[in-house]
Amino acid sequence: MKTFPLLFFTFSLTICCSGTKKESRTEDTGKEASEKVTLSAAPVWYEGEKPIYFNVEENYPETNIRLSDLSDALYIPLETNDTTLLRQRGTCEGNEYLLTNDFIYAQEEQTAIYIFKKDGSLVRKIDHRGGGPGEYSYISCYAVDTLRKEIFVQDANLKKGCTYVYDLEGNFKRTFPNKAKEIVILNDSLLLNYFRYNPGGPRYSVIRKEDGSTVKKLPIRFPTQLPHDSHGRLAYGSLIKSPKGAFMANLGNDTIFEIRQQDLQVVPRIIDQSQYPTTFAQIHPTIETGRYLMFYILRSHSYKPYVDEHFYIYDKKENQIYKMTDYTGNSYWTLMDDYPHITNWNTTQNSHIAVRTRQVYALQEAEGQHGDEELKKLIETLDDDANPVLQIMIFHDVDQVKK
Repeated sequence: MKTFPLLFFTFSLTICCSGTKKESRTEDTGKEASEKVTLSAAPVWYEGEKPIYFNVEENYPETNIRLSDLSDALYIPLETNDTTLLRQRGTCEGNEYLLTNDFIYAQEEQTAIYIFKKDGSLVRKIDHRGGGPGEYSYISCYAVDTLRKEIFVQDANLKKGCTYVYDLEGNFKRTFPNKAKEIVILNDSLLLNYFRYNPGGPRYSVIRKEDGSTVKKLPIRFPTQLPHDSHGRLAYGSLIKSPKGAFMANLGNDTIFEIRQQDLQVVPRIIDQSQYPTTFAQIHPTIETGRYLMFYILRSHSYKPYVDEHFYIYDKKENQIYKMTDYTGNSYWTLMDDYPHITNWNTTQNSHIAVRTRQVYALQEAEGQHGDEELKKLIETLDDDANPVLQIMIFHDVDQVKK
C-alpha cells in the first residue's frame, strides 16, 4: 500500500428542527411521489446493466485481494489539548467523517463536531447541546455542505424532530421539522431522509435543504418487519454515499437500492436471495469504485442463530461476485495490520473514502510489532495519551481482482 500527500476532492454531504415546514412544491427535481407506487420485481439497472443477484449459498470464487490493494493510505495525528480529548466511539451510525480539500470533519460521541485542518491541527469545535433555540439534544447524524457552507445536524431526540442548520463557523442559521434518523446530501439543493420509526409513512424521502419541504417520497417497501434490537447491538447506517448518489440498505429489505443525485431515479443494485435463519442478517454495501462494488453480510454477534460474516467484491467488468478470503481466527491486530475486510473501518460522507482511528497507547504498547513503517515512525513522536491517529483509505481502481 503506498502513501501520498493529502489531496481530497471536495464533496457536498449530509446530516439529519423546530420551524415551520412549508408545503411541498413542484420545482427543483419533480413532484411529490406517492408511497403506494411499487417497483417491478427485477427492474433494469441504470446504464443498461442489470441488478446483481446474490445468494450466500452460492459457491462464489474466492479472491485474496485486500483493501490495501484497492486504496492509498495516509495518517493524520489529531491535535491534542485540554478541550480536544477524543474518545472516537462509533455512536453515529455511519458517516461520522467528511474530508474536503482543506478540512476534516469528525463527530464525537453524539455531542460535538470537530473541524481539523489536513495536518490534524484543530480549527474549531461545534457543540450546541441544550434545550434553547438553535440547540440540539444529541447528534443522530450530521452532514456538511461545502457549496452552501452549511452544516446540517439531525437531532437524535425524535420528540423534538428537528434538523438544525449552522454555518461552517458553527453559528446557528435556521431549523426545520424533520423526524428522520439519518440524512445525506444528494445534490446542491436536496437531502435524503431515512426514518427508522415512521408508522404508516415512507421510510425514505427527499427534502429541500432550505426548509425541509418534501420533494419526493420514495416508493420502497419493507417486505420484512425490522427486527427489534432492544439492546442496540446492531448499529448500522442505512444511508451510504455512492459515486452517483446514495445507497439505501436495511434489515427490513432484501434489496439494496440506490438513488441517483441528478434525476432522483431509484434503482436496485443488489438483490439478496439468501434464506437467512434470522432476521438479524442481510447484505450491506460499503465502498464502490468505478469497477468494483464491495459489500458484506451484516449480522449480529449477539443474537442466535448466528450467521457467518463474509465479505464480497463485485467486478463490474467481469460481471462476477468474488468472496474475499477469510482469515482464520481474525484477531484485532490481524485486521488492523492487513485489513483484509471493511471491518473496523468507518465509511464516510465521501463515497470513496474509509476512515479508522489508531490508538497511540495501544501501538506504543505493541513496541513496534504492528503498523507499517510510516505509522511506527509517527507513533514514536506522540505521547501515549495523545488523540488517536486518523488512518484514511482513499479507494481507486485496480486492473483486476487477485484470484
